[in-house]
Amino acid sequence: MDKKSREEVINNMINLSNILSENYKEKKQEIINISYYKDYTFKNIGLAINDAYIITLKNNKSRSDTTKNKDNELEREMEIYDNENNLIATVDKGGIITFALSFLEQLEKINKAYFHTLKLDENTFKMPERTTKDDIVLTRSQIEEITSKEENKQNSEKIKKGNNLKQNNKKQTEQQNKVTYKQEIDPYVKVTGTETLADMIPEIKQKGYEKIIVDYSDHSKGQSGKFTFYGIDEKGVAHPLESLENTQGTTTGQTVTSINSRDGSVVEEEQVAGLVRINGRSSMNGQEEMLSLKTGPYGTIEVDYVRAELGKDKKERYISAPIETRNQKSTTREVRDFMDKHKNTEIDDELNRAEPELDRDGETEMRNIDDTASNDSLTADDIIVLEDGSKTTLRKEAAKDKVYDVDEFVRRYNEKAGKTPDEKIEAVHDQYEKEFGEPTRGR
Repeated sequence: MDKKSREEVINNMINLSNILSENYKEKKQEIINISYYKDYTFKNIGLAINDAYIITLKNNKSRSDTTKNKDNELEREMEIYDNENNLIATVDKGGIITFALSFLEQLEKINKAYFHTLKLDENTFKMPERTTKDDIVLTRSQIEEITSKEENKQNSEKIKKGNNLKQNNKKQTEQQNKVTYKQEIDPYVKVTGTETLADMIPEIKQKGYEKIIVDYSDHSKGQSGKFTFYGIDEKGVAHPLESLENTQGTTTGQTVTSINSRDGSVVEEEQVAGLVRINGRSSMNGQEEMLSLKTGPYGTIEVDYVRAELGKDKKERYISAPIETRNQKSTTREVRDFMDKHKNTEIDDELNRAEPELDRDGETEMRNIDDTASNDSLTADDIIVLEDGSKTTLRKEAAKDKVYDVDEFVRRYNEKAGKTPDEKIEAVHDQYEKEFGEPTRGR
């Protein structure tokens, strides 16, 4: 997590504390700590969420109760919130989870099939066994200390603001005009089969941005080493997109299963230089949408649309396809439909199919990992299961026609799109029969 992202999380933790504190006081409760988890999984339920804020509470008993039984003086309970401060669930002192009705209704609405796979009756809460570098825990004293510093800072800024307003506005305009970009994107061109970048990022339409540019660093803050997206308004002024959140710097080294061509003919694993989360595009079924960035062969920035399956290992969870830019051509309709979450809801199967293909050959094709078995491109020794349950390979089938050029037999098979394996094999046999006469293949 970069410094900016960490600050945003801590600010949200403080904001959440401020919003809820009065309500807790009325219930004679107070916050012990707030924990943030970038990826949290309710393991026994089968539910994964990201950006989870878990509040641990202390119940303050009356004096008469505490003198009777001091062991019951403190009863710890918990509440879980998302990044928008919406309640996800509560946890009682026995560790039993009760999900918020609004959360469950939204979850079912987004993906009904996934919702019914959840084991909501197995609802015992478990805190993560260990934290990662992206996870944050703030105690009550730390929250109070940060709040006090922030109040002092705001008071100082109010005094300075009146004297420096004109000067600051002038500097801001100069800094915005200093943006030197490496890539330009038309936000109204289709990224998937149904959506443009402007559809995915409502801020673009709301603020009337006519184009998007990508730069290596945020000049307005004097930083380097990360990518920044700017929206360009009708006056040509650049504004950082607030809906995008850098999750990694320019040296992430994150491995992504990438459709590395416009027509899906090359799919390979590659390392990207940056990952940017599209805020508001996380779904309750454990998926997230992002943009990835890498440097092309001529130094230009290449931008991909990324779908992430958060339940998978980080090496295997991402799949991406190019976005049309000033230097990148648009992808084909097949690629856009493949990446479209409305047409291809789940990507777990595709990622599972890609892994052995990439381990074996170093690359594959989109048709080999999509949900259409009949368009798969096979090698001579791949096992084919026929309709009657028997198994064969293209090498064995070529031998039936006494074909010595096995690669030619394989090529003809792979060209027969839109048919079952049985039909494709029979069609190739028929070709050889017409060209060379009746084979001895025991029909």
